[in-house]
Amino acid sequence: MSFLIPILLFLGTSKTDSKVEFENAWVRIVRVHYMAHEKTRYHDHPATPTVYVYTTGGGRLRILHDDPEEPVIRPAVKANSIRFNRGAMEHHQVEEMDGVASEYLRLELKIEPIDLPEKDVRRAPDDSTPFENGMLRILRVNCPANSVCPASAHPENPAVEVIGSRFRWVGPNDRSYSNPAKAPISIVRVELKSKPVR
Repeated sequence: MSFLIPILLFLGTSKTDSKVEFENAWVRIVRVHYMAHEKTRYHDHPATPTVYVYTTGGGRLRILHDDPEEPVIRPAVKANSIRFNRGAMEHHQVEEMDGVASEYLRLELKIEPIDLPEKDVRRAPDDSTPFENGMLRILRVNCPANSVCPASAHPENPAVEVIGSRFRWVGPNDRSYSNPAKAPISIVRVELKSKPVR
């Protein structure tokens, strides 16, 4: 788990907030929470390859840009969905359309952007198809109840593991997570293959 004190970044006067919960040379992890029917002020996102892990379900979002383009509508999402985006500089405003509060973790990758996908990589909660390129591996790990979760086949690669709404940083050759629950759990493991950009 993150041991850093969260830094709260408010987006204008809306209740929508983003909290930087962890940062090191490889990744910045931001928790984003949208309130029902909230509208953010215009804000910027860097051109950073990013993995989104949706920790809750969420309704549609209307994304408005400065230019005269039509708004982009992000469809509703389900908890434990994943999206990997190659990154692009963006200045926009976001409006929650369906009256559903939601949350996700944004893993902003600070590693060499090798072999980026042309379009977003998406995985539904029930889709355990792994994704791998020269930069990272994204996979789901199923952990039996009351047991140690399966270890990475590549322990030399650091990783971020998302477990429900929590996450943990896994340094090279760190030990596996133990599932203390009386039920199986699923972990989203993002293994970082390329080196930090200095």
